[in-house]
Amino acid sequence: MSQDPSSLHDKNPFEVLGLQGTEDLPAIRKAFLAIAAKSHPDRLRMKSEAEKAQALETFLSAKKAFEVLSHPDKRREWSEKLARAKAAPPAPVPVSSPRPGPAFTPVHGVPVAPRPATPAEVKTPAMPTPRGGPLPAAMALQLYKLGMLALESADYAKALDLFSKAAKASPTPRNQAMELVSRGHQYLSTRFFDRARESFERALQLLPECREARAGLELIDKQSGRYLKGR
Repeated sequence: MSQDPSSLHDKNPFEVLGLQGTEDLPAIRKAFLAIAAKSHPDRLRMKSEAEKAQALETFLSAKKAFEVLSHPDKRREWSEKLARAKAAPPAPVPVSSPRPGPAFTPVHGVPVAPRPATPAEVKTPAMPTPRGGPLPAAMALQLYKLGMLALESADYAKALDLFSKAAKASPTPRNQAMELVSRGHQYLSTRFFDRARESFERALQLLPECREARAGLELIDKQSGRYLKGR
């Protein structure tokens, strides 16, 4: 199963796992398992949705970092990058030039008009956070990631519930397609091959690049063939 298309982290994978950059594969695996033991969603069933989402981000980042560092060439490349970064001299801190003072000394007791603010000093007011929780798009993304984990674990009922909520919060083709994919797997598990095929094909109509739907159609052909031979 594919992960969310957005990048999970842009840091050095050694830094994501809390390592120095010189560790071997057993030490890297040990660091990943320590993070997974604390942040895996299955261990946070009693936590809130916000805590689960934050733990999921940590787990997926650590998982991606471990996958990268499992390759010897990539591990050596990142070790060299981290070594070069540590050896590089620190960047000089820019010194701001003093603001020019007034061209005259004001006379005591005479009001002076305030200096107009320059464009750099004008601050754009921050957008207020909406009451009642995160924005629908952010909530849908969290539900989507949890749904992908449930789908990978073959917990199709849970995946369908999560993707349905994601599609309601943000009705994008991706969320709607994955809802249909989960429904198709539920039909497939009970040998309703025609309904499963219909769900996977509708998912492809919404999202032609959906690999999960294509994999579902291939699985239908295999399972239906074995089922017919066994009858």
